[in-house]
Amino acid sequence: MADRREQSGDRRGRGPLISQRTAVAVIAILFGASAAGWLTTEFVPPDLPAHREVYVQNWGEWTVSVVDALRLYDPFHSFWYSGVLALFFVVLLLCLASRWRSFLGPALRLPAPGPLPLSGDGPRFEVRFDGRAPEEARADPLSHYGKRHGAPQPLPPERAEAALSILRRVLHRRGYRLAWRREGETVLFSAVAGRWRSLGSFVFHAGLLVITVGGVMGSRMGSSEILYGARGDMLPLAGSGLSIRVDDFRIIYAENGRIRDYISDLTILDKDGKTVAAKQIEVNHPLRHGGYSILQSSYYIAEDEFEWVDLRVTPEGGGPPVAVRIVPGERVPVPGTGLTVRAGRFKPDFRMIGGVPRSVSGMMNNPALELMIEGSQGRESGWIFPLHPKFGTEFTIVRRLRVTDLEPRYYTGLEISVNPGAPVLVWGMVMASAGLLALLLWHYRVLRGSMDAEGIAAVGTHARWKVSFREETGRIARELAAAVSSAAALRGKD
Repeated sequence: MADRREQSGDRRGRGPLISQRTAVAVIAILFGASAAGWLTTEFVPPDLPAHREVYVQNWGEWTVSVVDALRLYDPFHSFWYSGVLALFFVVLLLCLASRWRSFLGPALRLPAPGPLPLSGDGPRFEVRFDGRAPEEARADPLSHYGKRHGAPQPLPPERAEAALSILRRVLHRRGYRLAWRREGETVLFSAVAGRWRSLGSFVFHAGLLVITVGGVMGSRMGSSEILYGARGDMLPLAGSGLSIRVDDFRIIYAENGRIRDYISDLTILDKDGKTVAAKQIEVNHPLRHGGYSILQSSYYIAEDEFEWVDLRVTPEGGGPPVAVRIVPGERVPVPGTGLTVRAGRFKPDFRMIGGVPRSVSGMMNNPALELMIEGSQGRESGWIFPLHPKFGTEFTIVRRLRVTDLEPRYYTGLEISVNPGAPVLVWGMVMASAGLLALLLWHYRVLRGSMDAEGIAAVGTHARWKVSFREETGRIARELAAAVSSAAALRGKD
């Protein structure tokens, strides 16, 4: 009862912040915030700041303002996620600070020897110095006479030393350390194995604390942004005086026509234009330099920009089709027809919104190109759709107009990530892994026993795996019996 009162008072003294209920609640909040952040990244594009106007048109000003205020396009660097991490850090720190003795105590000190517990479900064994089994000794009416009548036979020091030497040797082979003391006519002892398990628990929790520190550092001091650049563009690397030059970007297609990979050739230049790093990056193969990680994130096709378009024009008056290549801003003559053709607006994903042609995404889902044709018969303009030619404008001054190829202007999407907490996270993971390894390798076990002139008795008081502990104590009892029976100092009476 006294132990229970002490434990209850200890729990009350720790306060609500480090109670088990509070810890579970904070862990649940952290998991919920992490899940919410992960789900948010699936629905909110990370390039929202770079294309805010487009999202305002599609989502509305109020929705975009809320997303921007909560930083839902980059939730793991938001104020609310950093706050949850900080709360978890405080609770974990208080738990570790208030319980470090319970973590380190079993590893640094042995249990004090004491009387054998009278009850309990732990395994018990007895080894007699006279070689008889405990059952035989109990059947003898003179057995334990001294104990029953309050006059136990004394255990001479030399006999106690021999018995302790045997006990220490047998237990040492099983990984136990022994502590003992004499009390009256008996010797009390305790033995413990796997005591470093509690140290592993401390290291594991300390590793979690270090991981949390790294997470808070990364969330508050780190950053992540999406930059887009076309071939030849220079993108500033914020806060470093460096620039990223996009040397090339290409898309690799699989045999079935689906996109297999995106590849960007990048060069990092200093303020004097000198190359300091260069690499061909692709998904999961970033360029790292000076604490910056440059990852291949995505790509998009710019609205109203393209590299060139190939047309096949069939004149109205007859004759074979004529191939023409058009580049932006140029009026190109169509050979043998007296016509000129010029490209206007380009929409990679065409949609009429409020009577105005717009592109609802940066992908070639429904490309549309505006063309202006001039000739002696007049001037015409209209839209043609490479993927759906039947829905395009029907021109009267040409019999047929068809797009045979079109090269849009691709912008590679680069995720620029800075995480000063990354080294701290790595060290925390190493510590937590070492702690888990210790928890797996060591199994904490305690034996308490007493020794008198008639023999050794012991009981197992602490063990997680009851069956294996019972088997182990049985082996210890058999080894002790064999060692005692062969010891000359213990066979006869003194």
